[in-house]
Amino acid sequence: MVNLVAIALAVFVGATIPAQTAINSRLARHLGVTLLASLVSFFVGTVGLGLAVVVTGTRMPLISVATSQPWWVWIGGVCGLVFLTMNMVLLPRIGASATVILPLFGQVVGGLVIDVLGAFGTTARPLTVGRVIGVLLVAAGAVLVNLRPRTAEKSRIGWSTVILWASGIGAGVLGAIQATVNGRLGHELGSPLAAALVSFAVGMVGLLIINLVARNRPTLTGRPPWWGYSGGLIGAAFVFVIAYVTPLLGTSLAISAALLGQVAGGLTIDHRGAFGITPRPLSVQRLAGALLVLVGVLLVRFAG
Repeated sequence: MVNLVAIALAVFVGATIPAQTAINSRLARHLGVTLLASLVSFFVGTVGLGLAVVVTGTRMPLISVATSQPWWVWIGGVCGLVFLTMNMVLLPRIGASATVILPLFGQVVGGLVIDVLGAFGTTARPLTVGRVIGVLLVAAGAVLVNLRPRTAEKSRIGWSTVILWASGIGAGVLGAIQATVNGRLGHELGSPLAAALVSFAVGMVGLLIINLVARNRPTLTGRPPWWGYSGGLIGAAFVFVIAYVTPLLGTSLAISAALLGQVAGGLTIDHRGAFGITPRPLSVQRLAGALLVLVGVLLVRFAG
């Protein structure tokens, strides 16, 4: 029963990630600058995680970790700020489900490469036929989810579309690096919650510097809805829940359950046109693509 509840929690928080991206994209339209919206999201998430650390009395031995660990244990926040900002750029242009699927493909490929190389202090895992087939299924599913009917004018694939797709995949690769690095940092700090706070804080500082250098100023358009500033809290809740359920389910099952939620959430938001995005009705083709992605992810994570 405990495991079933943990799986349900992982699926639920996974389904909130497309909503977080849509909310942050709506905030970006209100502020007029995507990077400012990213900064607000990271600030809110950092405050939320900071309060959680204080309430739980979590220790944060930052100095001892800084003096004993490689420099790359701190880059999770940098990867996270690129991942979040890129998703906000992609969502209004390619839709919620595509914004989930393309980075998901990048996460799968990036995670596979990290596994094979044993990068970032991980234990190397051999490349097997089952895992390669899994990557190919994820790629095929991503194409099916994104492919539009030939009769539609927007179905013409130009360089701008290719660049957007490649950017989404690249963001996913950074997401895989972030998860791996934060896992190492959480182990060294003795708490995934502490690692999440460090990651959010680094991302917030990075975005603050970028916005100051670029001299970004908000150009307010209209008034955001009451939920317009909640994206950071959703991100913080996602990190907390995954940190909580991973010891119960194991890393592979926890992440796979969260990915299931992400795909379902993206398709639902697209279908309903929620949070002000252009609706894309659910079709047999897109549903089949999502199922292929899920089967591929399971193969990549569990195939021997």
